[in-house]
Parts: sequence; structure tokens; C-alpha cells
Amino acid sequence: MHAVTTHLREVVEYILSNPQAVKALKALATAAAITIIYKFAGYIVRDLVLIPKLTIQEDVKNLHKPRRGRKIPGRAVICGGSVGGMLAAAVCADHFDSVLIVEPEAWANDHGFEIPEKRSYRTTSDGHKTVIHPRTRVMQYFSGNFLQPPSYMTLRRLFPNLPELLDYFGLGSTLAVTRLKLRYGGIYSEDPHYEADDPRALTLGITREAAETLIRKSLRLSRPNVAFKTGAVTGFIRDGDRLGGVTVRTEAGEVEERADFVVDASGPTQLGFTKALNSAGFPVSRDLRVEYNPGLRYNTTIWRLPEHVRAKWPVPGGYQLGVVLNMTPDSQTGESRVFGILNVECNQTLVATGGWNGGESPHSIAELRAFVKSLYGQENLPEWAWTLLDFLEEYEEECSPFHAEAKVGPLNWIRWHQAKDLPLNFVAIGDAIMKLNPIYGQGITKACIDVSTLDAVLRHTPSNLPLPNVGKPFFSREAARVQGLCFLTEDWDYFQRDGTKANDYGFPDTVPAEGEDLSHNAFMRKWGRECLILGREDPAIYSTWWHVTMMIAPGTDLFSPRIAIKMMMRKWMGW
Repeated sequence: MHAVTTHLREVVEYILSNPQAVKALKALATAAAITIIYKFAGYIVRDLVLIPKLTIQEDVKNLHKPRRGRKIPGRAVICGGSVGGMLAAAVCADHFDSVLIVEPEAWANDHGFEIPEKRSYRTTSDGHKTVIHPRTRVMQYFSGNFLQPPSYMTLRRLFPNLPELLDYFGLGSTLAVTRLKLRYGGIYSEDPHYEADDPRALTLGITREAAETLIRKSLRLSRPNVAFKTGAVTGFIRDGDRLGGVTVRTEAGEVEERADFVVDASGPTQLGFTKALNSAGFPVSRDLRVEYNPGLRYNTTIWRLPEHVRAKWPVPGGYQLGVVLNMTPDSQTGESRVFGILNVECNQTLVATGGWNGGESPHSIAELRAFVKSLYGQENLPEWAWTLLDFLEEYEEECSPFHAEAKVGPLNWIRWHQAKDLPLNFVAIGDAIMKLNPIYGQGITKACIDVSTLDAVLRHTPSNLPLPNVGKPFFSREAARVQGLCFLTEDWDYFQRDGTKANDYGFPDTVPAEGEDLSHNAFMRKWGRECLILGREDPAIYSTWWHVTMMIAPGTDLFSPRIAIKMMMRKWMGW
């Protein structure tokens, strides 16, 4: 031990007596200090500022926790009983004595708590088999819903009985670690998560039908202070600087419902913006709404596979729930079409096709095969993909799949956070704020972001009436979290998520928003594409892109120094 101490002393004396060694030591110490400061500053900015501001990771932890003190002794009225409305009702039920959901479609209130065993069909004028929609106001009712991790985080917190209900509806096996199985240009990108118990990666791959039924059943069983009323909200009733109620058209005539808090969850109707607030004496500027039209059409072919067909499923690993195949568009190559196969609940397989070119969707396996063969990157598909198409064709007549087509109209964002003199006790949720492109599957997750934000605001609202200004802090916080999903309109948004509007603007058939052209946000679109390409070679970069896309990390992560440097090296040095 003495020899070691002596040796160390000699080394230190040598370094201190050597100017060059001292200089090098100072340089190392400076570099270490800079690294520590950089890491610490990064932690403060990202973890303590950006994550709470741009994501719901912190707010979601408080969902369904008891309020401090008593509930607000009043009544919340939810205008609309689809997914956003029901989630808003669950949150409001934790803060108000009573909640009323007003839903226009009687079927949802009378029969929407169970998944029907049988469906009714009809033949279209083109001779295709399609289903008779029980939910006429939800065009994608039979389409697949990919619920990103924030959705499951929110549902699991809001509804403690969710695992039991998943099993009740036979949906337990649909809960799994996220698998995008993304093929960009036909080339497969490895998903970054493998841990089956990682809560940040869990998602549900189910139909909109199953998602709505699951949430409606969960709400009824867990919130006895929520009532359901069939009718259409036709207007708001003003009470000074707030709303005092709503008017509802029912089969028996028009009635008034008292309200201490009003949530517009009217979906694409956007009741508050289009007429209700103006009619109640709260003028809303038309300039608040930014709108563009992607000109998108898509078709979902729904197969119900009997056991003997599932037993012969020709995909490696056999028949499993989740994404089977996922080919995405790429504006850089001119490919504006999508193709995907998803296995969901009730032994159903969904085949999705569509595109921004407004072309006809395939309605048979023969047409589907021709469609896939015309896609950019189809030569990179595995051999089993073509075998699967042959397999489905063999059982096409027996399974008799039906088709659910959807034409996506104009998409928009109402910038409520910029509105002046709104009622103090009014908020909007879901599509009543922003209509997203459904092809990206973000709608339910966006609604979960909204209601988690609402819960956080209500937790800081006193338990007495009349309510203070709830709308202003809600719309301000909500805008920071969702505007990067679609509408990148302000300078700082370039450092948020790869907005879907930027992607839509990459296709020539998109009609841009007023005052813009299709070059708007081209930088963001190209940056996201480059991150994907880099991610094929660098798992860490793909993981970053994945976490941002899944809305569990701020979009600023895509502009980290490491990614920016690697991007420049690839661009300018060809590395």
C-alpha cells in the first residue's frame, strides 16, 4: 500500500512540474465542467420545462385522484357523447357533483355499452358489401384505432376497472407493447421497445367500435354521478359573463338544461364555434379557424376469420393480434398511398388502403394485389406478404369481408387560446378544437391529452360557484401540447412534433390553408424523413423518433445536438 501511495505522489508531482501536463489537465477539467453544466442544463430544460409543458406525462399521474376538499357543488354538461365527450365526463365527474352527457344518437345511449354480436349489411350502388352504421355520425366506426401510449396511460388512470373490462370484452390480448412494424419505402424499421411490462410503450390496437364501447361501459360502471340524455344541443344560454345552460332538441321537443360548466364535445360539428357561442352573445371570430383539405380517401376491408383460417395464418409467428404490415407514404418519392393489415378483437383482420390522390380503393384481393404491386418500395416487401395475399384470396368467398369507406373532408384547428371574451365556464374538447387527419390515428390520443389537461386545470379551481375563468388556462395549456400534432403555425412550433399538416402538404392534391402554399413547413417534413432514414442505422435515433411520434417525448428531442450533428455529417460529408 505504501508503494502505491508513493507512486501516486510521484505521478502528481510530475504532472504539476510539467507545464504541458498542467495545461492538458486544465483542459480536461474545463471539458468535464462544460459537460456537467450541459447535462444539468439539458435536464432542467427538457425534464422540468418541456416535458410538463408539451406532454401529459406529469398531469396524467393525478387523474382520478380525489380533489383537495369537496367537489364543486354544481353541474357539468357535456355536449356530445362520443369518445372525447365520455372522457371529459369522466374527468368532470371527479370534480363536480353531477355531470350530464347530451348525445344525439339514441343508439349510443341505449345499446352502446356492448359490442353487438351481429351486424346488418347492405350492397352499395357499386356492388360492394358494406355495413349499416349504428353510429351514423362516426364515419370510421369500423376502422382500426391505434391508441398511442398516452391513451392507455389516460384510460388506465381514469378507469381503475379497465383491465377487468378488457377481459370482459375479450380485448385483454389487444393490450401490448407498441409495434409499428413500419415499412418506409418498403424497408422495415425495428421497433425500439421489447419489454412487455414497459408502461410507456403499452397501447391498444382495436376498432373504433371497441374503443367507444369500452369507454362507455367503463364510464357507466365507475361514475354513478354521470347521467346520459338523448338529444341534440342546439344552443347555449348566457348568464352574464358565463353560460347558464344549454338548449336541447329531443323527441318530445326543445328543453333547457342548467349548467355550471359547459364542455363542447360536439366533434366535427364544432357547435360552439359555428353557432352556439355567437347566438348566445359571445362573438367568435371566424379568423380563429385555420383550415386545409388533404383530399384523402381510405377504405377498410373487415374480415372475420374462423378458427380453421386463423390456424393456417401464413405470417411468421402465426396469427397474432396487432400490426401485421404497415407501408407508409413518402412525399419525397411521390408515393401518396398507404397500405396496412391489422389483426384486432373478435377474430377480425382489417386491411386498410387509401391515399391523397383520391383514387379508387381495392375491393377484392385481386385488386389489392395490383394496388400493392404499384406502391413505391413494394419490391422490398418480404415474401410472406405476397403469400398472405394469396392466402386471403383463397378464403375470400368463405369469409365474405365487408368494406367501410371514408372520405376525409377539410381539417382545421380552432385557435381558442387566441379568442377574446369567451364564457368563463366554457371549454372545448377533441374535434371541437382540432380535426386531425384520421389516417395517422391520433384522434383518441389527442382527446386524452385534452382531458388530462382539463383535469390539471380543474384541480386548481376552487370548490365553489360561480367558477373562475377555467377556459383561459385550459386553452392556453392545451394549445402548447396539441398544435404540434397538426398545425405548425408559429416559429417555435418547428421544434415540436412532426405535424401531420406538414406531411399532408407534401402531396400535390392537398389544398393548403388560406395564405399558405404547399411549401409551408417543408423543413419540418424533410427533417422528420431524415430522422427516419438515420434511424435505420442508428437505433437510438429511431427510438427518439418513436417516442416523439408516440407523444411521450417533446418534439425538441428530434433536434438534440447528437441528431443535428449526425444529420449535418450525413448531409455534407455523406457519412
